[in-house]
Amino acid sequence: MMRLLLLLAMLVCATAARAQDVRISGLADFRLVAPSGQDSFLNGGLGKFRWGSQDHGVHADIGGLYLRGIATLTPELIAVGEIMGGRQQSHPVDLLDAYLRWRPVSTTPLRASFRAGAFFVPVSLENGGIGWTSTWTLTPSAINAWIGDELRTIGGEATVEWRGDFGKLEAVGSIFGWNQTAGVALFDRGWSFSDRTLGLFGRLRRPVAVARSTFGANPPTYWADEFRQFNKAAGYYAGLTYESPEDGRISLLHYDNQADPTSHDSNNFGWRTRFWSLGLSTEWNGVTILAQAITGSTAFTPSAVWSSTTKFWAAYVLAGYEVGDMRYALRLDRFGSNERHPFGGLMMGELGTALTAAATWSAREWLKITAEVVGIDYHREQRRADGLKPHAQEVQAQLGVRVSF
Repeated sequence: MMRLLLLLAMLVCATAARAQDVRISGLADFRLVAPSGQDSFLNGGLGKFRWGSQDHGVHADIGGLYLRGIATLTPELIAVGEIMGGRQQSHPVDLLDAYLRWRPVSTTPLRASFRAGAFFVPVSLENGGIGWTSTWTLTPSAINAWIGDELRTIGGEATVEWRGDFGKLEAVGSIFGWNQTAGVALFDRGWSFSDRTLGLFGRLRRPVAVARSTFGANPPTYWADEFRQFNKAAGYYAGLTYESPEDGRISLLHYDNQADPTSHDSNNFGWRTRFWSLGLSTEWNGVTILAQAITGSTAFTPSAVWSSTTKFWAAYVLAGYEVGDMRYALRLDRFGSNERHPFGGLMMGELGTALTAAATWSAREWLKITAEVVGIDYHREQRRADGLKPHAQEVQAQLGVRVSF
């Protein structure tokens, strides 16, 4: 897998070297954080936030450093690549995506485009900024935190648009591989709220309580590799989107990574992950409304006795309002999962609610300052394995300074 990603990055760079035009942009994201009192999932705990008790109170940190390059090879063909740097990741510098996009010129209502490489699954309504950052808040919804942590398309994608007086109708389809362990995070620790996106060379931190249990290896395995391929089956997704200036945008997408749930190696399992996603973006009396819901399942069955199926769901509604150089956002999340296995022991399901409030001041075109508070109330039985009460409440406050260039 690493060789494949390195070859992909080298191909994009070599292609970009012959470009007609190259544009480089970046984002430096700095934070002042008042963390939750729970041990963060990034530290092997069961806390829901990126920062937690291991950070010892209010402190300054780096949200992320991002660099994006777009090379125009021809009017129809571009190469795109993004890298990120930061403290809370497996490598100080990692690759987020790298792909080629071909969009032939069209003089008819029908237009097609194609992508090949590594890129994000096109389901997010929030995360449209550089480095797959949210444009409304510092912390994305549970849905988009999971997508950034576990899902990446490594393959090809085709999009067909039909433009008319009614608006635009779009169909997208993809065939991909090397994402057959996606789903392990929802089983291991459940939903989270974090803007730390996993890089393509990164590894997923497993909770200590899981790594040391019968679910883990001997000796315990504290890391999972997200971008693995166990069988020859290609994953796929397919979706439809309708968009118009009057109605807004509504999208439906089905995803299936086609993993063999009986496959495994010494450190990783194949997780058959499938879901439906429905998203809506519109405006009402000057207020931007974003809403998304996702429902699906993930399963591994290495033997008839040792197996698990986790059904998961999450939904959010975000209301955003802009006035002058200020942007305000309020988001409500609901999330849950229901895990079943035949070998007894602790159930890993959960149910929770989160509320996020954020205000962003665009002090300059290149400078944005955001104040954000996120509160979560949830119940997860797995917390008993860490000697904790299953019901928990967490609050995280942040001040973010984002400098773009």
